Amino acid sequence: ERLAALGQLSGGLAHELRNPLGTIRASAEMLRKNLPEDNDVASELAGFIATEVDRANSLVTRFLEFAKPLELRRQVADLAETIDRAIADLERRSPPCEITVYRNYSPDVRPFAFDAELMERVFYNLILNAAQASPPGGAVTVKTRVLDGMAEVSIIDRGSGIDAPDIENIFNPFFTTKKDGVGLGLAIVSKIVDLHDGTIKVESERGRGSVFRVFLPIS
Repeated sequence: ERLAALGQLSGGLAHELRNPLGTIRASAEMLRKNLPEDNDVASELAGFIATEVDRANSLVTRFLEFAKPLELRRQVADLAETIDRAIADLERRSPPCEITVYRNYSPDVRPFAFDAELMERVFYNLILNAAQASPPGGAVTVKTRVLDGMAEVSIIDRGSGIDAPDIENIFNPFFTTKKDGVGLGLAIVSKIVDLHDGTIKVESERGRGSVFRVFLPIS
């Protein structure tokens, strides 16, 4: 009950933060437009304000995504098509990830009921993490298969890997090893997979890469 109350309080606070952030953002833009052209310092500072507000607003958005209850909308969908949309989102990302994504889909994975929109977010986050952990010119492989009545999706990279002590914590909110990360991406991934009555497993070794395996019940 205390956790639920804290979640409601935090969600309400995040909503309230969006209003002043919007005002600050708009004010910074108006200020920059009305500054004399030769006032480079003030123009640069106004730009810093807008950039930092965008960063804060992004954090608020991700926090709200984690705090708010998610409602599953299960419909029969094609798992491969859902993964393909996530890969397409990654390829449109700016700045681009300089990696190649290889697909290895099993024809045994027939369409089944799941929330395609939410699972697309799961796969996008996992593939993005794999891409960011890989060196430029590296590769990420996405494989699917049927195993014991579950659809298994494996995201495999040969990147930096994860230290063994960190593996137990990577799905905890606000835990991150990234310089600019906030630690909510994998927490949201875990939440969505749990809602599907699925599981997610991680195998990783520092300097040799990682494998994230998502298991979804087919029936």
